[in-house]
Amino acid sequence: MKTVIIVLLLMAGSMAWGADAGSSCVTCHSDKTKLKALGAEAMYLDSAQVDREVGMKGKPVCTDCHLGDSAAQDKTAAHKGMLAPFLVAAGKNHKGQAISREAAGAMQALVPKGKGMASMIPKGDPQKLDAAGIKRIVGIQWHDRDPETMAYAPKVAEQTCGKCHSKEVKEYNNSAKGLVKHQRAFRDWSEKQPGPQNCGMWAGQNEEGIRSQTSVPYSKAMNGAMDRSCNMCHASCNDCHFKPVAGKGTHSYGKPDTPSCYGGGRASICHAGPMDRRRGAGYMRGEYSFPASLPQGVHVKAGVECLDCHKPANHQYGHLAADDARSSCKNCHNGIVKAVESSAHGKVDCTSCHITVSGAYQYTFWGQGHYYGVETPYGKHKEYYGTRDLPTIIKNASGRWIPVKPYPMAVMNQTKELVPTGLLFRAIPKRTLPGNPEIGEPLTFEVARSATDVNDAYIVVGTRNDLPGANKAILWIQMDKLSHAMGKPRNCGSCHDSKAQVGKSQWSYFEDRDVTKPFKGGYTITADKDGIRFSDITWEQPSLATNRKLHDIAPFAVLPATAWDVKGINLALPYNKKRTDAARNDLERFLAQLDKHKDDPRVPEIRAVAYHNLAMAQQMLKKKN
Repeated sequence: MKTVIIVLLLMAGSMAWGADAGSSCVTCHSDKTKLKALGAEAMYLDSAQVDREVGMKGKPVCTDCHLGDSAAQDKTAAHKGMLAPFLVAAGKNHKGQAISREAAGAMQALVPKGKGMASMIPKGDPQKLDAAGIKRIVGIQWHDRDPETMAYAPKVAEQTCGKCHSKEVKEYNNSAKGLVKHQRAFRDWSEKQPGPQNCGMWAGQNEEGIRSQTSVPYSKAMNGAMDRSCNMCHASCNDCHFKPVAGKGTHSYGKPDTPSCYGGGRASICHAGPMDRRRGAGYMRGEYSFPASLPQGVHVKAGVECLDCHKPANHQYGHLAADDARSSCKNCHNGIVKAVESSAHGKVDCTSCHITVSGAYQYTFWGQGHYYGVETPYGKHKEYYGTRDLPTIIKNASGRWIPVKPYPMAVMNQTKELVPTGLLFRAIPKRTLPGNPEIGEPLTFEVARSATDVNDAYIVVGTRNDLPGANKAILWIQMDKLSHAMGKPRNCGSCHDSKAQVGKSQWSYFEDRDVTKPFKGGYTITADKDGIRFSDITWEQPSLATNRKLHDIAPFAVLPATAWDVKGINLALPYNKKRTDAARNDLERFLAQLDKHKDDPRVPEIRAVAYHNLAMAQQMLKKKN
């Protein structure tokens, strides 16, 4: 009987790739001895184990996902047209461009080496990298990327994932995320809307447009380097669903989770970019944040996943300020949400009180710099990583109070001027944009975004012509909406004891192509009835790298101290000392009264409600008594 069972188990294992069992893929990659002799032992695969990891009962065969020719016995012929993950290299001969794992000497299994944003990136063979003129491997891209542009390739997804998931692939290929619709709408620094913004202008299919507004030479190589850099940040099917980082094998798939939203360990990309680097109120924090010392939010510690709040529908993820994301607070804090909604703070976003520190960019400047070693007038000098002690609270376009992080920005080397705008919320007027049919995108597509879709604000300060070398620059204040890393609330007095909002920023800058050693500084930001201004601006004298000038990376050091100050915008908080003092006294008396009911099991809930809606808490206590 035991013999029969063993035979059946062996048959089950051999049948796992039943339709593909005789293919050259299985014949070669299941021969450990042969692969070891070829120096590719990491390419050994147990077919039964692969099927268990894929979890589709042996339905897809190797070529369904990898393409290639499974009938060919010669390696070159079998691998012709085959899809494989590739690496992103930087150095003398590679400017953020693709290199095969074989050429980089990185044929070991792609599994995590620790935790964090770079846990999947292999080191490569030092001798091979040196011979190829490669300084380092900066990232890894999966099979459904175009190796020329680094963009997600809809055509590849249709040929592979689309064989079984045609509906899902079609939906994603036409979605805002699949086509990177909103970022691609930023095509001109001098437009009032959507305005200049932190991620810069979209390079793909926009080379001539960018060149026409640039006062110094702008080449095809510069545009290509910027295009590749931008494309790396945006998600493909495998970025979300392929999960070797989960530690369950090199062919494991599943629904997206928080680590996959942060790039799955293949580089500092996806949501680690805009949320942790730019806004500084990212969800994961820890190794993903800048600086890494920022405290992690309670929701991460509680195991709450991104998709618990941001629920996709037919591969459409909506917008960042979607109602379903904000209303998801009710899932765990229903009593508190109800208390707030019926209180004087009914139009105050939860994040306005519960985010107390943000990090990441404290300045960002687009000037002479580089992308992976390609010198360009649009290098992004963003490494002013630091902390802001309190957000600035403003009313959004629908009258809701939200937290933002204002910080100075500029883009140099411009030909056009942009006049001051006042406070604006970033919107995208309806427009038709070009796609890239070569990788399977449509010829054109439409995009639009309303002012409340993301709640990001900005103030264009205007154009300066007094930088060294008559360098025309557009200055603005970036005011990114903060959303995550929520915890214990800020002190009530920080909003209610003054009409003025004051925040402190501290930063440290280091990018080895700009400076030879780190330098640090800080400033105070004040928002009140007179507008917004930056004072107490301090910085250490930087030790500049070769070919870099001070105004390239730090225009605040050569412009007047008031360069980013804006008047005529009322950013004061509502403040009535008599009413505030009375409300505080009422709350303190109630809390003291509540202390007399320590044996009441509802006291913690009533206390929490009291801070959000005193009248409701009083009714709860009366009802209990």
